[in-house]
Amino acid sequence: MANKVYPLKRSSNFKEAATLGKKQRLASWLTIHIIHSADSKNYFGITASRKVGGAVIRNKLKRWVRNCVRTEKWPAKLDSKTVVFVFRAQPDESFYSNIKYSEFKELFQKI
Repeated sequence: MANKVYPLKRSSNFKEAATLGKKQRLASWLTIHIIHSADSKNYFGITASRKVGGAVIRNKLKRWVRNCVRTEKWPAKLDSKTVVFVFRAQPDESFYSNIKYSEFKELFQKI
């Protein structure tokens, strides 16, 4: 299969990944849900609730994921899978303001 990765659009796909998917905690602030895709394509989705931060912070995190998916090599063990990135709320309100893109990129490459 080609390395093309498609975004998830339907809430039913997000719910399916959350309920049936395997959860993998990459860090205290990031969890991924992995489920086998029915049509053997690669899919990704992003979830960041309002508890994570304001709209600027949430959009920054979404841009990071989209950029990594676009520019980095899709991990071989995620071929034909649907992956949902879930950003978790942190007790420190400024946590996501202080985190760097390089930290996220390292986690993405370790998947």
